[in-house]
Amino acid sequence: MSDDDLSYEDVIDVWEREKEAKLPCTLPNKFYERLRRYIRDLESEVEDIELPPKNKRARRVQKQYERVKKISELFFKERQKKIVLAAYHKSMGKTVSAENLVDAELELLEEISTLLKELKNEVFLGEYKRKPKRKASREKDRKEEKIEETTKSETVTKEDFTVSESQVEGDKDIVSEEDSLSADLEGQDEILIHITEDVPSFVDMNVTYDLQKEEVLTLREDLAEVLIERGKARKIKL
Repeated sequence: MSDDDLSYEDVIDVWEREKEAKLPCTLPNKFYERLRRYIRDLESEVEDIELPPKNKRARRVQKQYERVKKISELFFKERQKKIVLAAYHKSMGKTVSAENLVDAELELLEEISTLLKELKNEVFLGEYKRKPKRKASREKDRKEEKIEETTKSETVTKEDFTVSESQVEGDKDIVSEEDSLSADLEGQDEILIHITEDVPSFVDMNVTYDLQKEEVLTLREDLAEVLIERGKARKIKL
């Protein structure tokens, strides 16, 4: 068999030798490449045939195309079975013959053999070891920890928004009673603000606030000013 295009008889010959051999048989030079080209050429001819075929040549080409595809599938299955079996024996420490395999088949044999060895070591010999996290994953964990620490340090509490009587009325003593504070705060104006960063949840006057970035809302003036000072919001001018 030369290095030119394959023929129908060439494919049949390789298939018959493969199915009769115990080990992978010797393949013609560049066999897979030539087989792919042969199938593509047949496929192109078939596409131009009106179905059902109306003449002898058309019927012959159609049948040949279907036959070559079927034989090729059987050939691959038979050869792959032999490669997988050889990989199994190799993983068990046995010497296998791989002289008739092409490069891609050799890579497949080595990869399967390695995977089988790893499986045996992990499952049967108890040598399973947790794989170290990839660098990118470790970097992600560190960033998440940093964000969490930053969030904790910036947690807004009720105390951040506590307004003393001295702030409201002048130079009086600080008043801690919530009822008195509530009465003073109820008279404050509300202003419209735009949240520029997520704000951790906080409670004020029995109301829980959970403000998200890009949210627009009205807040009591003292609360809004705290958020604006912290760079969490901006005032919207009407």
